[in-house]
Amino acid sequence: MPSDDDRVSLVRCEDYAPEQVAAAVRRAVDLLGGLDRFISPGQRVLVKPNLLQPVAPDECVTTHPEMVTAVARMLRDHGCEVVIADSAGGGTPYTEARLRKLYDITGMSGAAEAAGAELGLDATYREVACPEGRVIKRFQVITPAAEADAIVVVSKAKTHVLTAMTGATKCIFGVLPGMEKPSFHGRLPDLEGFCDMLLDLNLAMRPELQIMDAVMGMEGDGPSGGEPRRIGAVLAAADPVALDIVAAGLMGFRAEDLPTIRRAAERGMAPDGLRVKVVGEEPGSLTVTDFKHSSSTAASKLGVGAPVLGRLLRAYALRPVVSKERCNGCGRCARSCPRETIRVVRGKARISHGRCIRCYCCHEMCENRAIELRRSTGGRFIARIMEGRNARSDLSPDEQS
Repeated sequence: MPSDDDRVSLVRCEDYAPEQVAAAVRRAVDLLGGLDRFISPGQRVLVKPNLLQPVAPDECVTTHPEMVTAVARMLRDHGCEVVIADSAGGGTPYTEARLRKLYDITGMSGAAEAAGAELGLDATYREVACPEGRVIKRFQVITPAAEADAIVVVSKAKTHVLTAMTGATKCIFGVLPGMEKPSFHGRLPDLEGFCDMLLDLNLAMRPELQIMDAVMGMEGDGPSGGEPRRIGAVLAAADPVALDIVAAGLMGFRAEDLPTIRRAAERGMAPDGLRVKVVGEEPGSLTVTDFKHSSSTAASKLGVGAPVLGRLLRAYALRPVVSKERCNGCGRCARSCPRETIRVVRGKARISHGRCIRCYCCHEMCENRAIELRRSTGGRFIARIMEGRNARSDLSPDEQS
């Protein structure tokens, strides 16, 4: 990354029927020139899905196991040694017992068995250097990722309350051990710095191939609190940013509005002019025009070039609020908070909003959907102004006059 090949393949795939998924994955890779362009027989390959939480596949929080089975089997047929591994989101201890639970509930145990692949149960991690990094020069990454000869990322198309969208570029965040993730939110509380870190991590790991599960995506307040939404597609690319540009369009985003893509462009890590050659299906035939974005998308559209408004919106807009009815006092939100602003008091989570940095890790990691995102009166006012500005920017000069 960046790749000298900015092509993205787009293949229609209506459901998770095993034969249909396998055919779509194979065609997506063939449209890029075949697996030989990326992976050599005999390599030990990490298949890295998005396993944010230990939840069932039909909730669309995680990469579907049929996608992982298809990718792992394709690699096995190619003569590769395959390991399936990921680390759950922040606040989740990185232990073998937690990994077994994660793999069992998300369907990865079955995927590994079906494909003849290994499950990554090594709960150790290693340091990986990133001399090209803008904000981070060294990362601690899970051992299955550090030891792999090649990495194939199998991401999930979802909205995200912090970065607007999570896809290929952000999926690599999962190679950091679970308890390591909140520290980056604490060290890099501004969105610009966090996006720089994601790009640095992609430079450090340099995945060989990106495949995206966009058969069913997540709309609304993702990456865990939204709702499943059919897109009906499988995408593949060498370059994660190029893939995200195409996926963003399918989800009704303008690529330039997404902070990670915008930051990549500023660093010379995105295709020129954000122009990507799509092979396979015509993107317009799979675009979901009414895809619901997260309630925080207006904040991401402010951009890194609007620091004053950005601070104002951070101070007065979305903040996490605990639903006492749904909260069971498990403490996962407190463990995931990089600033330790959450305590469990009398069996319920309590947030100290004065120290909250609006990273939304608590919202992301709550399996009970007990963390809601709400706007203050001032935040709702600012959001209406921003929505009006963004709607106006979509008009032609004649329509604006």
